[in-house]
Amino acid sequence: MFNWFVRAHTYYFSLPRLQFEATTLGLALLFGLLVMPALIYIPGYYVLKPYANGGLFALYVDYCKGLVEFRPSVLIALLGPFVFLTLFRVFRFALRKL
Repeated sequence: MFNWFVRAHTYYFSLPRLQFEATTLGLALLFGLLVMPALIYIPGYYVLKPYANGGLFALYVDYCKGLVEFRPSVLIALLGPFVFLTLFRVFRFALRKL
């Protein structure tokens, strides 16, 4: 059932180092671009009430506008998954060396 997942996992971890890091960066940026706005919207909807400019898709439009305008808050949301993953990998490496 999960044969495709096993093959993808094996392929991903067998990539050369530079290609592995580039793929990781691309996947993290894709996650930050597509998933992070929804992860920001859902708790904000329940805690702070509905988004002032509309719904979830209005947030995506404003998120894309913020990317074009280089707003710091949008760049943090975009780069957040990659930074978190990098810090996780650094701390895991440091703990292995102890």
